[in-house]
Amino acid sequence: MNNSTKIIVIGSLLGTLGIAGLAKAISTNQPQLPIAIMPQHHSSTQMTINKDVEVNENREKLDAANDADTEVNDDKVPTSLGQVGEYGESVYDMAKANDWTKATANLNLLGNAAKSLHTKINVQNKTELAQLDSKIATLTKAVTAKNRISAMRDANQVTLIAVNIIKEFEPKVPVEVTLLDYYGRELEIWSATGNTSHLKTTASEIRRTWNAVRPSILARGETIQLQKFDALFASVEAAKSSEDYARLATPILDEVDNLEKVFKY
Repeated sequence: MNNSTKIIVIGSLLGTLGIAGLAKAISTNQPQLPIAIMPQHHSSTQMTINKDVEVNENREKLDAANDADTEVNDDKVPTSLGQVGEYGESVYDMAKANDWTKATANLNLLGNAAKSLHTKINVQNKTELAQLDSKIATLTKAVTAKNRISAMRDANQVTLIAVNIIKEFEPKVPVEVTLLDYYGRELEIWSATGNTSHLKTTASEIRRTWNAVRPSILARGETIQLQKFDALFASVEAAKSSEDYARLATPILDEVDNLEKVFKY
């Protein structure tokens, strides 16, 4: 070992062991020197890594909290109210698929969300909350009985009541867009039962709702969406049989999903 290397090693040992420890280390065999140095170096490095990980985790938690706050501030609709509409639609989808296990699970979530509305929001018309509770009770009976059409109809009515409450909060997505989703499901329900009277009424409501929201879409320059919906609704008005309406229900529901994105971003 040359003099320069000795000076470096002695300096490192002196900082680590002190004068007494250095004397003891020098009296031992040379191969032990790295052993005295490396554990101290590893421990210091590990402490630095742990500290960095802790700082990064705290920063991620803070960023997540800030993101959540921003998301809440951007959305005027209370979380529990939004969940009522979402879970109502999920129950509808599961009943339609005859998946009663998932329908029941979503029904339980719907009930919990509805209960929280009584304490977390201040709606102008308390009657709507009473209607919601009553409709969920009816829906529960339909799901328990595994009555597909009744469950679909009641679940869709839950989403309609949610829309009527949501409009009080002036959401970013116009309530007319959400209503188009509701009417698309109505087409599925009544075409399955062959009720052409209800189908014609639903077609008229679709046209009225579309006329109300169309100017907002035009103002955003969404000409492609306008053309698609104009064509779809013209087809709905021209429909004659329940089979015609059934074929149009899914395209309408798909396009409503695209239309929601126009107002969310």
